[in-house]
Amino acid sequence: MRRHRYPIITAALIGGALTFSSCSSSSPATDASGASTTSKFPVMLRASNGNVTIPRRPTRIMSLSASATSMIYAMGAGPQVVAVDQYSTDPPNAPRTSLSGFETGAESYLSYKPDLVVLAQEQGSVVAQLAAVDVPTLVLSPAGSLRDSYAQISLLGRATGHGAGAAAEHASIARRLAAIVRSVGGRARGVTYYHELDPTLYSTTSHTFIGALYASLGMVNVADRASTGGNDYPQLSPEALIRANPDDVFLADVTCCAQSATTFAARPGFSLLRAVTGHHVFTIPDSIASEWGPRVVDFLQMVADDLKKAGQ
Repeated sequence: MRRHRYPIITAALIGGALTFSSCSSSSPATDASGASTTSKFPVMLRASNGNVTIPRRPTRIMSLSASATSMIYAMGAGPQVVAVDQYSTDPPNAPRTSLSGFETGAESYLSYKPDLVVLAQEQGSVVAQLAAVDVPTLVLSPAGSLRDSYAQISLLGRATGHGAGAAAEHASIARRLAAIVRSVGGRARGVTYYHELDPTLYSTTSHTFIGALYASLGMVNVADRASTGGNDYPQLSPEALIRANPDDVFLADVTCCAQSATTFAARPGFSLLRAVTGHHVFTIPDSIASEWGPRVVDFLQMVADDLKKAGQ
């Protein structure tokens, strides 16, 4: 979802969603965005791996995407899930396995006898191997925007037979995000920030779903200047970050890389950054900052709480 530089996302835009096609010939009920809430089978959906037909309501779902797992449970399809990947920590009672979702063969998946597999990305010939034994697979690539996230919720609703539950979850996320934006008001407008993905200074621009969440509060992303050639995950140089001198720093590399306000301040030249001297270096759990499902609400609430702590 491309946008002009640093606009405020309105409640109407937060509530937007993409539509998708179905092979049902009936006139489906729709939610406020026009997406169908009817769950009839067989259903054909458009995923990152093309058109996928799901012949019947699945009862043995494998979700190998943490974001998809959160979405599936939030819409009420949790009882149909038989296995999730090791990174799916939300909800905590999901049937976690040692699988990573990066397997290059389908053998380890087939032992769970799935009738629907959801992946964040395709590895090797996994999709083809599953198709050969009549197991439909949805590849749902990482969302590039909030609109993409809502579209995936709707798609999973149709795929699992929980179209109405998906529409309700979509509305709930949009409502809660809008409430957080209202609670912050104009206090964060114009506040500059740096969001860190790893200690080598990879960041994310305003054109990503994470960037859109910050932008909804009116915050200004210093990484936007470093983006070239449409790359929304640029690597900043230490010199560029020092020149940008952001008001706030948000570290999303706490679990993976043991980063903290202390380790950040200890980097050469960083001790004089405005965010460091003002004690505005905040940590956000990696999983919350990297998932584009229902946890976007948790993420934005954490940012709002940190802004309050900073007196912004």
